[in-house]
Amino acid sequence: MKKIALALCAASALFGANTYNYEFTPVVGYAHPEGTQGIDDQKFIGLRIARNLDMFLLSQLELGFDYSKNVTFENILGRETDLTRYYINLIKDFPLTDVFSVYGLLGLGYQDLTHEANDIEDGGFAQAGLGLKYKVTDNFALKAEARDALDWNHGSNTFLYSLGFAVSFGEVAKAAPAPVVEKVAPAPAPIAPAIGDEDGDGVFDNVDRCPGTPKGVVVDEYGCEKVIRLNLKANFAFDSATVSPEYEAKIKEVANVMIDNPEYRVILEGHTDSTGPDAYNQKLSLKRANAVASVLEKMGVSKSKITTEGFGESKPIASNATKEGRAQNRRVEAKFRNK
Repeated sequence: MKKIALALCAASALFGANTYNYEFTPVVGYAHPEGTQGIDDQKFIGLRIARNLDMFLLSQLELGFDYSKNVTFENILGRETDLTRYYINLIKDFPLTDVFSVYGLLGLGYQDLTHEANDIEDGGFAQAGLGLKYKVTDNFALKAEARDALDWNHGSNTFLYSLGFAVSFGEVAKAAPAPVVEKVAPAPAPIAPAIGDEDGDGVFDNVDRCPGTPKGVVVDEYGCEKVIRLNLKANFAFDSATVSPEYEAKIKEVANVMIDNPEYRVILEGHTDSTGPDAYNQKLSLKRANAVASVLEKMGVSKSKITTEGFGESKPIASNATKEGRAQNRRVEAKFRNK
């Protein structure tokens, strides 16, 4: 069961973290009551507004209503009523591709009639449903949905089918990057009268902080191996190992460095936030590094020159106590070596 939950969560992260806070959805639809409810089929219009959530088992909290005009009663000639259904739904998305997703919903509601007849009256209902969502742009999507509402007064079902479009708004504020603090290098040690270079790296022994450097390794002014680190800023959605197309330009910079310097090799280090078990995060971080490696290979970098490592949640660069900090920690970094 735990593996299934993790798989569903990983699937839901393919669309990436929510970039908008709210979703507004007008709909049109058709309702088919069954059983002893005493009203005929009806068309309806509706409106929903949802709050996007970044939670393990919940994607949205939705409020909505459906309105039908001049609904006729069964077996009561000439009698009509307007009908409004108010409801609140819990929604979970399950993406299928980059643009298609299905979602499930559970909710509670209340049905209000302007005119009652016999035992046909206002009352509560519970509902469940499935929907299909097609993402046209970043903040516009088309929706098709089917629901089954169980009427508490009669124990009968109403099947509701609707079409609509969703508009997302209220863009989530992006976290400001952490300020870069330059480290002041300590003053070099005084030059001793006898000067030598035992390891042959071009740095005199009296200032060499890393004696015994292997031959052929590029070193800095202190005789230590020179490592070029580049933060790809390839941040990932929660539980996701999919590289968003917006980061391919940054990965292309790494590919260009490798192609321009055939003697280099690159080490990709994957990281996660602290959400989830340590062992799972360790595997997920390696998957993230491998995902970036696959993009580099497609850009012409030889697989033999790429090494991937996963560090899980062990090396955060921001606080995991905030949503913005967790987003910064879901990343892949690259470093180059000349050997």
